[in-house]
Formats: sequence, structure tokens, C-alpha cells
Amino acid sequence: MKKILIISLVAIVLLIGTLTFVLIFNKNKEPHIIYTDALLDEKIKVEKEFIIEYGKIGYLKDYISITDAKFKNAEIKYDDLGEIKVNFSYTNDLGKNYRYIKFNVVDTTKPYISVPSYKMVQVNSDIDFINDFFCADNHDKDVERKLQGDYDLGTIGTYKAKYIATDISGNSSEKDITIDVVETIPKKPNNNNQEPINYINYSDIYSEYKNSNTKIGIDISRWQGDVDFDLLKENNVEFIMIRLGGQDGIDGDYYIDSKYKRNIEEATKRGFDVGVYFYSYAYTNEEAIKQAKFVLDNLKEYKLTLPIVFDWECWNKFNDMHISLYDITKVQDTFLNYVEKKGYKSSRYGSKNYLTNVWQDSKHYTWLAHYVLNTNYEGEYFMWQRCDTGKIPGINGAVDVDILYLDKYHL
Repeated sequence: MKKILIISLVAIVLLIGTLTFVLIFNKNKEPHIIYTDALLDEKIKVEKEFIIEYGKIGYLKDYISITDAKFKNAEIKYDDLGEIKVNFSYTNDLGKNYRYIKFNVVDTTKPYISVPSYKMVQVNSDIDFINDFFCADNHDKDVERKLQGDYDLGTIGTYKAKYIATDISGNSSEKDITIDVVETIPKKPNNNNQEPINYINYSDIYSEYKNSNTKIGIDISRWQGDVDFDLLKENNVEFIMIRLGGQDGIDGDYYIDSKYKRNIEEATKRGFDVGVYFYSYAYTNEEAIKQAKFVLDNLKEYKLTLPIVFDWECWNKFNDMHISLYDITKVQDTFLNYVEKKGYKSSRYGSKNYLTNVWQDSKHYTWLAHYVLNTNYEGEYFMWQRCDTGKIPGINGAVDVDILYLDKYHL
């Protein structure tokens, strides 16, 4: 009996010792190794419900606050819809505390439809209203699309229809469209009969927008031909964004802009602030990294003071890629994160429409394109492409004119 009692006591002592060792050992481990219960203690205040919209960037401090404690504001990461466990730790006078929160990742965002409200088509046309127009969702890679209405592409007439898009979460968008079926579509005038470009003088934009918080500049590519950089300097150009190259369509080869080498060498030689952009068709993260490496390989000789820009505009090909808006934003961020890790600043480029309705949240700089006198874009941007019809000595034809905000970007 005594032997049994002694053995039991020894076993209990060993068990206590083992548990103590495990607790001490695990105390110094990362939060995902050991958890307390999911209940938040009295020092933690819940700011809002633990729900996050798919495609949005969220941080723990958006949801909780902790008094008298050091708390790391970690980003909430997720891969898909549903429940996720987010681990965190905080340190107060009593030491380090581990907690977790269960979040629900939801999709309440309707698909985006880019369909014209009026479309003229030739009788017996083979136009595909379902697939020929850009339609995308923040989560769903292949949105259900249909055109509802009584129309006949084989009979001349005007018809009313409704384009409807529904994602797998049940969110639905619709847009009315008038289909005008005609005998023959009028031909567009040839180049000789087109109205002349309504140029905007660079000097007028400089006078309008130049102040202590701005720099005024341009962006150029081979379309501007052989630029006279001395004349640009004389006419108050303060920075230049240069197209390094791009991709020749989906899954196409990469190319260097035929004027890139001359443009960047002449611009840097004369002391302009310089950045570059790459026109991409990437739709996978692997492709984005390959393109980032290509850009960096062709930048080794030059010093930039402005960002490397990811320029993705092939929305008419989006449906063929079978990806979501979250996916393409990840592709963008993969490119930008890679060049940042290599010591460069980075930015995305987009028009007001696509930045507002299509691109998901991003932590990177934004170069906004919006051709108006005063933009009403509500997001953050460090540079604004004011127009694409600028006129300046030193360039034959039109050029994009840009405004850089020094309180948003420090040279």
C-alpha cells in the first residue's frame, strides 16, 4: 500500500513538474503555440463586431483597444470566407498575455458591371453580351452573368435588356442596357477628318497648380518620340515618369520601351526627379515577381527618386483570366512588395473609376488618373495625372501632365 502511495506521489510530482515546464516553455513561444480561452479580459474593450469584409485590409486596433498595455497592431490576414482565428498578445505590468479572437470573413459586396447603357450593333452580329464586357467580383472568380430581355440581334430594331451578375455569396448587380440593332454601323472618320486635339498648355497647368506643396511634371514613353530635355527644363518640368517597358498581352513576352534608355539617361543627366512604370498583363503572383525582377534588372544603372509603378489596365481581358478583384490586387501587391524589399519605393496606377470601383484596399502609394480641373476622388493619392493632352516645347504632340504632392511623398 505504501509503495502504491509513494509511486502515486512521485507520478503527481512528475506530472506537476512536466506541466510547469510546458507552461514556462510555451510562455516564450509565439501566440499560435499556446492559447488562453477566447474570452476577452476586462482590460480589453471591443470597438466593433468581429466581422471583416473580404478584400478589405483590417487591423486588430480597428476592433479592440487595451488599457495600460503594449499592443501590436497586427494586420488581419485571411485566404477565404468563413471563420478565422486571429492570435495576438499584449504586455502589461503582470507580463505577457495571449489571446485570440474569432473573426467572420464575409462577402456582402455586389459584383461590378462595366456594361454600356447603350450599345449599337450591326444586324446578325456575333457580339457576346455575356463575355465581351468587363464584370468582376471581389471574391468570386467566375461570376454568374446573364442578359435578360426580349431582344433579337437578327432583326433591326431597338430593344431593352437587363444585364444581371450574381456571385456565389448571393450578391447581385444589374444594369439596364438599350440595344440598337442597325443595318450598318456608321464608320468612324479617318485620321485626316478627325477634330484636332484640344491641347492644354503645360504652362497653364503649372500656373494653376504649382505651389510650395507641389511639383509639376510629365510622363513619357516612345509615343513622345525624341524628347528635347533641355527645352523641358527651360519650361519648368520638375519631374518625369518614364515607361520602362511592358508585356505583350496575356502570357506575352516582356519588352523594353524603345525610348526608355535614352529617356532615363537624358532625364537623370539633367537632374530631373525620375520614376518608371511597367505596363503589365500579369494575373498570377508568380508572373508579378518575374516582371518585378525584369524591371529591376533594367534599373541597375540608374537612381530613382520617384517610385516604380505597376500599371495594369487590361480590363477588357479580365473575364478570360478567371480571377477575382482580390486576386488581381494580390498580384499588384506582390509586384510592389517585391520592389520595395529591394530598396525601391513603389506605386500603383489607376483611373478614378477603377480605383473607386475595382481595385481593392492597398497599403501602397497611388498614382491617380482623372482628367478634370478638380478631382473628387476620395482615396489617398500622391500624384495626379491631370490630363493626357498636354502641350509643351520639346515634345511633338500630346503628353500626360502630372501633379506631385510633397506632403504625400517625400523626395
